[in-house]
Amino acid sequence: MLFVEERAKRLNKIEKIKNSKEPMEFFKQLEEFAKEGSHRFSKEDREFFLKCFGIYDKTREEGEDNFMIRIRIPRGNLTTSQAKVIGEIAKEYGRNHIDLTTRMQIEIRYFKIKDIPTILKRLESVSITTFQTGTDNIRNIVTDPLDGVAKDSFIETKEYIEEMEKLFLKREEWIGKLPRKFNISISGSLTNRCNVYGHDCCFVLAKKGNEYGFNLYLGGKVGVIAESANLFIKKDEVVEVFEKVVNLYKKYGFRDNRNRNRLHYLLKEVGIEKFVEAVNQDKKYQEAGETICNRSPNDREGVIELKENSALQMIIPTGILSGDDLIEIAKVAEKWGDGNIRLTTTQNLFILNVKESLSALKEPIFQKYKNVDNTYFTNLISCIGSADCHYGLYDTKKTSLEIADYLTKNLPTDGKIRMHYSGCIKGCGLHGTADIGFIGSKTKRDGKVIEAVHILIGGNDSREGKIIHKSVPLDEIKEIITPIIEDYNINRLEGEAFSDYYIRVRE
Repeated sequence: MLFVEERAKRLNKIEKIKNSKEPMEFFKQLEEFAKEGSHRFSKEDREFFLKCFGIYDKTREEGEDNFMIRIRIPRGNLTTSQAKVIGEIAKEYGRNHIDLTTRMQIEIRYFKIKDIPTILKRLESVSITTFQTGTDNIRNIVTDPLDGVAKDSFIETKEYIEEMEKLFLKREEWIGKLPRKFNISISGSLTNRCNVYGHDCCFVLAKKGNEYGFNLYLGGKVGVIAESANLFIKKDEVVEVFEKVVNLYKKYGFRDNRNRNRLHYLLKEVGIEKFVEAVNQDKKYQEAGETICNRSPNDREGVIELKENSALQMIIPTGILSGDDLIEIAKVAEKWGDGNIRLTTTQNLFILNVKESLSALKEPIFQKYKNVDNTYFTNLISCIGSADCHYGLYDTKKTSLEIADYLTKNLPTDGKIRMHYSGCIKGCGLHGTADIGFIGSKTKRDGKVIEAVHILIGGNDSREGKIIHKSVPLDEIKEIITPIIEDYNINRLEGEAFSDYYIRVRE
């Protein structure tokens, strides 16, 4: 790996910024700087150091003061006390606005910089943090939102996630020290409810002989499904293997071309076999067993029977809700469940261990965020888009909701079609795993640059979608997708989801 090691020493602009000071050195000054005003922050602080602690400067005009905070929610597991505090913060400081993300996290926005120290302290008071939710860090570890409670949950992942977090979270030697972000998934369930193959490092439920454990997959990212490492990881080996993988990435990951700094590119350079050799260096792990986390979730099944009682799914189209709503959801979870809320990678949520589901569904909040809705809203994912992201090339939330509403009225279906919207190539809307996906672009009409999208088709949790149309103006999207959905409605088999239909008609 000598060539790789040498390449890893070449530094891009962000790497040079990292060398100017330690992130924790900056964090200790944050409260003082916030009191004095955002002008105290340097360009480098805004580009990198703030993001290490989940704080994003969204200011677009001189004199404006607009910041976003991303909150780490381990396993997507939110207690009612945490939900209430987040809701109250959004109401008091952030225009009563909340976004649920595809990493089981929460974003709250529109803050003044002077309020951020108070907000961080209030979050820490209920044992949640914003640390390492942005830039070159190990991000929130995702798992099955019904981890440990679903009937098909064979291995509960809570203890593994907690042990992994102990290795890096709030530790100075890890904050901002990776070449780029590093995403992890782990699922001990038969049903893939967390896009388990779409991450840098994936532990996927497997069976070898009579033993349950995990097969290891590596190198996934937006639009790229992780590749099998051909390793079976026993339950007591998960944390040590995670540590080996992330240490190898930290040491050898590229630091020159920032656009090609993910683990995926390191594996392409050295080959996954060479990387696995390094993982096996001190201890040889068994070859992969049978991957058994391969069921597709039934997203329209609003009431799910658990090992005990039920879970109620609440559909939050594009993940937007208010602070008031989150507080009300917490109250419903206390009244009808055990006070346990689980966020999903599809920007929705579950209320767990509900004993009287029919009574709970009569609560007003379930009329606003329906438990079961038509496929166009139930299976909708959208990144934040141009309304609040510098990189967004179009307003994804507005566009996706308008199209869902149009299709509901004009092309109703009792099938399942997953439509995902990303504002740019970064792909926070998970466009690559959608039945029909959209990536922001630009095109020209009558000599003027206008908003457009590339349209993909045929993706799912283990297969990447393919671009079928490039640079389609927003007002032409309906014209392009209408015949696709019409064909599905006419030719699909009874109960056949779009993903299965697409495979069948393509064969």
